[in-house]
Amino acid sequence: MKHKLEIRNKLWFRVILLSVCTFLLADTASAALEITDFYSDYTTSEVTIKASQDHQGKAVFQLLDGTTVVESQEVPFKASAGEDVSKVILWQNKPQNDYYTAKVSIYNDTRLHGNKTYQVSYGTVAMPSFHVVDFSPSNKGVQLLLRPFNPSAVDIEIELLEGNDIVYTKTQEDISLTSNTELKIDWPFLLKNNEKYTVRAKILTHRLYSEPLINTYIASFNAGEDVEILPDDIEVDEYGASVTLLGKSQVPFDGFIDVLATNRATNEKKTYRQQVEEILVSGKEDTAGIVWKELGSGTYDVKIQAVNKENIALDKYETVLRIPEDTAVSETPAANNTPALTGYTGFAAIAIVIVVIVLIRRKRGG
Repeated sequence: MKHKLEIRNKLWFRVILLSVCTFLLADTASAALEITDFYSDYTTSEVTIKASQDHQGKAVFQLLDGTTVVESQEVPFKASAGEDVSKVILWQNKPQNDYYTAKVSIYNDTRLHGNKTYQVSYGTVAMPSFHVVDFSPSNKGVQLLLRPFNPSAVDIEIELLEGNDIVYTKTQEDISLTSNTELKIDWPFLLKNNEKYTVRAKILTHRLYSEPLINTYIASFNAGEDVEILPDDIEVDEYGASVTLLGKSQVPFDGFIDVLATNRATNEKKTYRQQVEEILVSGKEDTAGIVWKELGSGTYDVKIQAVNKENIALDKYETVLRIPEDTAVSETPAANNTPALTGYTGFAAIAIVIVVIVLIRRKRGG
């Protein structure tokens, strides 16, 4: 009897020990992945996840009307040990009621690690004390213009989103809204060509006895090359053309200047192409020079285009050029003895003039 009791006690001890170990392991696994922050309104929702070890899982965002799921989105994530990972989604459905509940749940494979909720209000419940007059993101940056209804102080957070990831954040705190207020931010890094980006403005209005009122606004743009031909820096004469380009995008431009000269009398066309030496981004200038070859006297319609490597014209400029009749050259024996040399020297001089113009402009533009 005593032996059976000892066996039974050992079995109970093992069961209890196994249960404690299982509980501790489960608790450790739960602590390894947690939601540290969650916010949502009717426009967007954002979750921040912290991992104490490497994880690969998914975040499930839901918008609930009572117990009814109005909308659901899943976003995969990867988190390294000690890393904070943020994911953002844009709600697709328009609100029908004043109050909803946003919920996020995080999973590693199929196992739930945690969830959080956030109460979402709409309409007059979340009305800010300002009006967004302009919110315009572009290849270069973003500008935001606010017009206050009542004086207030706000924090403005600008986020650049690539898919569900925040790739850039810029915050300005304690901005006083007493009159029209403009905020301009230039992207400090290169963008991917043909990539769709979304910009989110997260505006926190300070309140004396309550948490800040948060409102978010979104706008999207497709990144692409963009350059401008500067009209005031174009020189076109009987020797050639000098063209200055200004970069207007954080997508690098590595293209060409194309010049098409069409004789008005004969409709004969001559095309010239020159590689732009510098790779252009926002605010950067470069000047390219072209020397006419086999362009006789006459009146020409000249079309200048900035062309990328896909032969897409990004900007153009048109003008008219008249090349006068060649003046008669005195026929001296010396001139007749060296016709080829004289022609070569004249062409070289023209080329030097064009190169000098280009160098002077390049130096002036920095």
